[in-house]
Amino acid sequence: MGVSQRNGFTLVELLVVIAIIGVLVGLLLPAVQSAREAARRMTCSNRLKQIGLATHNFELVHDALPMLGEAQEGAHWSAFILPYIEQDSIFERLSFGSVNWAASIARSDVSLSSPIPENRHIAASQTFVYNFRCPTSVIQGPIFDASCYSPPWFVSAREPANYLGVVTGIQPNDWKPAWGWGRPNRPFWGRDRNPTLHHSELDGMIITRPPDEARIRQGGMGGAKMRDILDGLSNTLMFGEAEPDFVHSVESTRQENQNTGRKDHWAIGGDDFDNWEGTDWSEQGGSTAVPIHYERPFDARNSDASPEWAAYEVSFGSNHTGGAQFCAGDGSVRFITESIDAELFGALGTRAGAEKDANMPE
Repeated sequence: MGVSQRNGFTLVELLVVIAIIGVLVGLLLPAVQSAREAARRMTCSNRLKQIGLATHNFELVHDALPMLGEAQEGAHWSAFILPYIEQDSIFERLSFGSVNWAASIARSDVSLSSPIPENRHIAASQTFVYNFRCPTSVIQGPIFDASCYSPPWFVSAREPANYLGVVTGIQPNDWKPAWGWGRPNRPFWGRDRNPTLHHSELDGMIITRPPDEARIRQGGMGGAKMRDILDGLSNTLMFGEAEPDFVHSVESTRQENQNTGRKDHWAIGGDDFDNWEGTDWSEQGGSTAVPIHYERPFDARNSDASPEWAAYEVSFGSNHTGGAQFCAGDGSVRFITESIDAELFGALGTRAGAEKDANMPE
């Protein structure tokens, strides 16, 4: 009778196989991650494209671009285009004009079907709308938000957003204007050291009405018009990506003081935009006067008395590597790298600057 032989792997053979599998996984994982990021970036591009198309449809109906927001009211441009991104169920529950977008106490019983308009606004601000979020973003919601009003007003579970209107290409902050609002000792800075301007005076595609016209027409009408885009729709940015501050979910329960702010970006509406005649437009708008992926100033956190922090608040950026995506006035979406020339990037944010060589990068 012959001796039987056992079939199987030796320990050395098993270790070799495991090592080979480990090497293969190490080689394939970056490719898989790259493919996933490419898919997320394409989804982000599509969402920006939808926002651009919705804005064009809004303009066709109202003969004006949606405003940055209802100055003194708190609604954002993203609320005005809801019917054009198939979000009628939210839009129909909104009541524009002198209705709060937060409450003096954090309410947990709000709903879109509430008979109280304020509760419906809060519920809308707490509703996740995928059109306004980049899938690559690391910001997580919902977030407990306290406004800068004293005493503060609250939204207990506000959903953050990743897409901002392009408000300006010249002003690197959302400070109050020198006339009528804010501290009289505001420094002059920006191109040619101009004084800070009200958001209705700024030079981007997404702005508001002058303060003396606020509360006259509600529902987002009265912004810039397509015929005002003298630099050309393809060479003027309309919306762009921004990543809210990564520690905001921790710090947001603390009241913001007057003339300070956070890098917080919201969809639908926000309480701070109706305080102080519509300041804090960084909630829903950004500036191309600030470089993409502007570095977070850790030594002056939450104080826009610091020019560095004020610039950070209105900066564009993303969790994509190397830059961010933008929607131009013609509805096209482009990825713009963080290495873009600063003067060119600023020029792309103005609607009628008549800048030379301000062509959209390919």
